[in-house]
Amino acid sequence: MTFMDALKMLKPYRRQMGVIVVLALIISAISMITPFVNRNMLDDGLLQGEVTIVIQMVLLLILLQIGGQFIEYIQRRLEINITNELGKKLKTEAFKHGLKLKPHYFKEKGFYKTISDALYDISNIMNIASNSFLVIFVIICKCIGAMIGLVILDWRLSIFIAIIIPIKLWLNYIIRKQVENRSEKVRNDNKDYNTWLSNILSGITDIKLWNLRKKVSAEYENHVESINQSSRNLSLLRAKNVFFTMSIEYILMNGLYILGAYLIAGSHLTFGGLMAFITFSVYVLTPVNIIMELRIILKQIAPSVGGLRRFYELEEEYCGISLPIVEQISNIEFKNVFVTFEDRKILKDFNLKIFRGEKVAIVGENGAGKTTIINLLLRICEPDSGEILMNGTPITEFEIEEYRQKFSTVYQNIHLFKGTVKDNITFNENSNFELVEDVCLRFCTEAIESWENQYETQVGSEGAKLSGGEQQKIALLRALYRKSEILILDEPTSNYDKDSDEEFWEYLQGNADYGFYFIVTHHRDIFSYVDKVLVIEDGAVIYEDSGTADFMHR
Repeated sequence: MTFMDALKMLKPYRRQMGVIVVLALIISAISMITPFVNRNMLDDGLLQGEVTIVIQMVLLLILLQIGGQFIEYIQRRLEINITNELGKKLKTEAFKHGLKLKPHYFKEKGFYKTISDALYDISNIMNIASNSFLVIFVIICKCIGAMIGLVILDWRLSIFIAIIIPIKLWLNYIIRKQVENRSEKVRNDNKDYNTWLSNILSGITDIKLWNLRKKVSAEYENHVESINQSSRNLSLLRAKNVFFTMSIEYILMNGLYILGAYLIAGSHLTFGGLMAFITFSVYVLTPVNIIMELRIILKQIAPSVGGLRRFYELEEEYCGISLPIVEQISNIEFKNVFVTFEDRKILKDFNLKIFRGEKVAIVGENGAGKTTIINLLLRICEPDSGEILMNGTPITEFEIEEYRQKFSTVYQNIHLFKGTVKDNITFNENSNFELVEDVCLRFCTEAIESWENQYETQVGSEGAKLSGGEQQKIALLRALYRKSEILILDEPTSNYDKDSDEEFWEYLQGNADYGFYFIVTHHRDIFSYVDKVLVIEDGAVIYEDSGTADFMHR
């Protein structure tokens, strides 16, 4: 990351930055005047015993100093606003980008891990760099004002001050590479922690059931220790840099007294001039320190900037052609579809054509490829070769959100969001909730309506307050509530009791609200309720039947 990259981040805040620069110029003028006021107070006031002049100069110094502090307070307010707005903007954009990423990016890392790494990089950049980039304008302006004042006071002492700068820059050059390496270690430790935590969050129940609390606690302690150690090493390196840099500065700055003594002895400088020079020479050296620190900061955040850039390079599923979805779907076709995952063939030359009005059951053993067919249709995953057509048009050419609006889905692994039953059915859409009653099955609604709070019942985190069967019924209500053309059911009754199971399949047999029905199941006794049966084995169709009687006796 370069200084220009940092400025590009601040481009949307040009107006606020302009105000900061104007205020910095005022501070520059104050910094230029102050050394002369200080000199006059010493030479014309204290050394001459002129109390009136001392009082006047002190009042003027107070006015300049308080005025400068007030201006810096205004600047700080602007800086805080810019920092907060920029941080919010970057994090929001990263989260939105994460939601748009093609789903296959989450197979290995998971959504939490992918987003957490990006948000960590943004926080790292903002926490370390934002204030330093903004304050540099103020410091540089202070430096310009002070340098002009010091040169006017005595140009020979100013040359002595200039000698310090290349020495400090040389030390800074040595330290920067080490900072970058140790920053990379801090970032990698945090990434490893995010990976570990993502895995733990999804397995908290198993941790309790298998008494893994001590093991997991030890792992957590090790991760925290690793992060703390790498952060400590980085902080110590920066502290070491400050120690050596400031030690050299102190040696040379105190040398000013010796040079100043010779100049005073030769009547080339007054005592007040020397004191004012030494006092305000810090205004020249501070910007050098800030710029060197900024160079180290740029190295420190370089790994995060690189990680964030790679995150934004990940392809979104919204990219490409975006044709409007067809008004009514007449047929869906899988054509020579192959899917491979980690050298394992999930689907092999899969072909299927479904026409409007058909109810299709997909059956097979675990790992046969059933859910992959559904995920392909939903564009949760993509084929390695072949294509899926809707009315003869590849589904990848349709705008993704309009396309998915065509589907109502019940997955085997139900996810309920924290909130009420109603929230999980309607997703807080601005529509009449009473419409749910028109599509509900009594075996779904009776249980909910028997609860004290009915549809306002809280489901808990991931539906933890409900049984598996209750979660599936809410998921079914959610699917039926959505007006769509295609109903997808992946083992929709796996947690139902016998009566609910039978009532559901009878409902499905008589239902004609959807143009297409895809049911993933291993129950053969429901095949009489569908129009077509596909048996999948090792990623290929080994049996297809439009009359289910034969299959039920196989």
